[in-house]
Amino acid sequence: MSLSPAFGILGVLYAIFTLTLAVMAVYALVLVIIFLRLRIAELKRVAKAEGQ
Repeated sequence: MSLSPAFGILGVLYAIFTLTLAVMAVYALVLVIIFLRLRIAELKRVAKAEGQ
């Protein structure tokens, strides 16, 4: 049972496309987590400064 070469090429392209989307999603998630941690630290610092 062999498939046509075109289907194999499309399959490889689809796999690359899906992998690229997954990597971009993980990268975006990491950036959001880093940004939120920095923002929370900044808000805590401001709240502490206003409390004094």
